[in-house]
Amino acid sequence: MSRIYELLEKWSSGNCSEDEFEELMQLLKANANEESIRNELRNLYNSLDPEIVSDFHIDGQGGLYQTGQPAPEQRPRRVFVKRAVLALCALVAIVVGWNFFSVKPHNSKADDPKTASRIYTPAGSRTSVVLPDGTEVWLNSLSTLTYSTAAFNSGRREVELVGEAMFSVKHDSLHRFLVHTKNFDVTDLGTVFNISAYPEDKHAQASLISGSIEVITKGRNSRKITLVPNQRFVVENESRSVVVKAGPVKAVVEPTIRPIIINPQMQMAPDTAWMVNKLIFTDENFYDLALQMQRRYSVEVVFQSEKARTYKFTGRFEEEDVEDALKELQAIAAFSYRRVANVIYIE
Repeated sequence: MSRIYELLEKWSSGNCSEDEFEELMQLLKANANEESIRNELRNLYNSLDPEIVSDFHIDGQGGLYQTGQPAPEQRPRRVFVKRAVLALCALVAIVVGWNFFSVKPHNSKADDPKTASRIYTPAGSRTSVVLPDGTEVWLNSLSTLTYSTAAFNSGRREVELVGEAMFSVKHDSLHRFLVHTKNFDVTDLGTVFNISAYPEDKHAQASLISGSIEVITKGRNSRKITLVPNQRFVVENESRSVVVKAGPVKAVVEPTIRPIIINPQMQMAPDTAWMVNKLIFTDENFYDLALQMQRRYSVEVVFQSEKARTYKFTGRFEEEDVEDALKELQAIAAFSYRRVANVIYIE
């Protein structure tokens, strides 16, 4: 058993040879019923670095691009690492069992719940996954993606998202790609876009990096809107505020289309900054910024001052830990805080 843990540690640190990896796979299969091994694989799967399994990167303007062919001396190692990641993920599904990955999707159109897969990213992490059609998805912190393998195999490319994700859709002119969220659906035929649909946020939005997408809002006054690159679709989050009062009657809050503004200091779009572990915010009130900080730093923020909730901030977080981030905000606005374990009280 100690040999398995030794090889897992070497694999996760990138020091596992091809022969050692083959040995690891055989040992894991032989010990598939060991609960300690199953737990170790769960933890390892959740900690996979998305950059290992992806050939895509963010450019200076926040756009997604695919790298060229690696240098000849790098190619064998890169190909092996990517193959090893995919092989290990497949083995996790076999050893741990589909109950770890699968749930009955909420409002899903999946034909067979047994083929429904659920990918979840814990707080402070990012995850990547390649869907059955070759579409690549990157999940931000505290996000969940649900899809049916059977549906994909039959040509119905549909996923459900709670949280935030970047999609690089595999082009297929005969089969649309559809993302369901609580407030809207996004239809695409092959492009790159970002969706942020956290239920606790004030707004839900879809940002188009390249190509073209069609957004269909949900509810009584459903609307269909087509975006062009560098546009962002924004709608009030139904779970926080769907309507506003206009005199004696209620008026539905209309979705808006806004340009994606590149941050002049960072030369990057805020919509894709999370892909490179950065947080960019412009004129953001403290309460909404705190929601993003909770996901980034895996903490809970509790406001004990109503005035502090309304403070506005513009800036960015890069390498700061949560304590440094709060001190930077204190240099802008007068507030105090105290931390008890992973709970931060704003006073």
